[in-house]
Order: sequence, then structure tokens, then C-alpha cells
Amino acid sequence: MKKIAVVLAGGRGSRMNSDIPKQYLMLKDRPVLYYALKAFQDSDIDSIVLAAGENDLEMCRTQIVEKYGINKVMAIVAGGAQRYDTVYNALKAAQEMTMDTEYTAVMLSLHDGARPWYSQAIKKN
Repeated sequence: MKKIAVVLAGGRGSRMNSDIPKQYLMLKDRPVLYYALKAFQDSDIDSIVLAAGENDLEMCRTQIVEKYGINKVMAIVAGGAQRYDTVYNALKAAQEMTMDTEYTAVMLSLHDGARPWYSQAIKKN
């Protein structure tokens, strides 16, 4: 079975009254989004699809994915106007990633990039 994590990081975090979206706020010395990606990087997930704001794609690629060596990120896609649009865009990318494989089953895990911690049970499944 191919395991793909979809990390949603397209939100603007408007309720926080911050000029910086919460997934890009620094926690210790790294952006919050790093911790969500790193958790999947260190798990048995095969690939990660990162959905970010359209204006943040290059920054995510260079300043987070490449800078911290998150090599399981196989696609970075633009989010949409609403969360469901962002999920749809990410799922399309995940589908494209599995079309040319011999896998018969795919497990998807949807995860909010601004909430970087998840249970050990998820990591083991």
C-alpha cells in the first residue's frame, strides 16, 4: 500500500490578527509547518503533498522543504479560495502521483500544517 500524507498549509490565519499565517510563525527556530512535514518525513509515509497559498509556493519549496531536507515532499500545489478547494487540489496531485505505480491501495492522511503534532497511533499505521 502506498501511503501519502496531504499537508494543508494554504490558510491565512486571519483570526490570529497576525501579518504572518500561523503555519509560517516561528516555533523555536523553525516555522510551524516544518514540524508537520518533519513528522511525516520521519514516519512510514511514502510521499507528502504540500498545499500552500499560491503566493507561498516558492517560499515553501526553498525556505522549508529544501532548507530542511524534507525529501518526501513530492508535490507542492496551490491552495484554493476555500479549504475544500485546497483539499481538492492536493487530492488531484496525490492521484497523479499514484497513476503510474503498481500499488493497488493508497492510504491518504489529511493534516493541517498549522497543527504539527499528531498521535503515535497515526505514525504507526
